[in-house]
Amino acid sequence: MSGENYRSATKCRIKHKIIHLNAYTRVPATINCNAAFGTVLAHEPGWNDPPPKLVSKKPATTAEANDDTPDREEMFRQTQTVFDDYVQTVEESRRATVQKRFNLMYQQWTDKKLPEGLEKLIFKLAIALSKQDIKRAHAVHRTIVCDYGSVCVMWAPVLRHPIVELQQRSEETASDENSILQPI
Repeated sequence: MSGENYRSATKCRIKHKIIHLNAYTRVPATINCNAAFGTVLAHEPGWNDPPPKLVSKKPATTAEANDDTPDREEMFRQTQTVFDDYVQTVEESRRATVQKRFNLMYQQWTDKKLPEGLEKLIFKLAIALSKQDIKRAHAVHRTIVCDYGSVCVMWAPVLRHPIVELQQRSEETASDENSILQPI
């Protein structure tokens, strides 16, 4: 079938076609183009339908959202305790810079310039660090940077420092344990 015949077959509803009954007889017949191509006028469901409408999640009610998170001041106090404890472990040459970055975050928090969702994420990060949950801390830090990057551009990198230090300590502990189990 040539390109012209193909295009015209898709444009028309009825097309004349010659049916070969056997090698010696040719009978012209009128057939429906859609039937010839194996389609039906009413298409099957899902064939060319628009995408389904997405159902949005219902916003969490206040009882669900506040099931384990304390009030704003308590979150700030616990977060500040965790990060200030980390600052005390930083070497003296970097301590002032790290403390300055954390102070920027503390100032924005106390001035209520941080979104409530970001405050909760920072609190979750502090809790993950206090529990020494490295995977959770990485996930929360990634969420903070991706979702609130424009707000926390000045101090978000310093949130990663305690995560990296915790990871290094856990790797050292794991290597010490392996050295005892495996002889030289």
